[in-house]
Amino acid sequence: MKILIPVDGSDHSLKAVEKGCDLAKAQPPSEVVLLAVILNLLDLEDEGHYVANKLKRQAEGALAQAKEKAQGKGVTPTALISSGVSVADEIVRVAKEEKADLVVVGSRGLGAKTSFFLGGTATKVVTYSPCSVLVVKIPE
Repeated sequence: MKILIPVDGSDHSLKAVEKGCDLAKAQPPSEVVLLAVILNLLDLEDEGHYVANKLKRQAEGALAQAKEKAQGKGVTPTALISSGVSVADEIVRVAKEEKADLVVVGSRGLGAKTSFFLGGTATKVVTYSPCSVLVVKIPE
């Protein structure tokens, strides 16, 4: 089974990493792919642009946290960084490209809206994903 787990460094995405790794270990042989999406809202053609560099560092930091969490669960993940104008579209695109069997997303993520993942991204991923999607929630 190939499990795609989008991460953004939020507690919800790290909980999704835990759940995805648990599922991978329960159904060997499984592969875990961590994905950080860089929102490309601006036309930042210059690689040295401050905002572009900051977004890239945030994505790398989120992946590092997620890798550490996965390795703590005994799973060695593959890590990818992708960029696009829509986080959900990128997750769906990568799920297709990677031929994922399951996408595991956190119910919320980082961002200006508190319901960033659940309100928009998770809903779109559930609707358009080529495979099953598990939305992981943290009890409040």
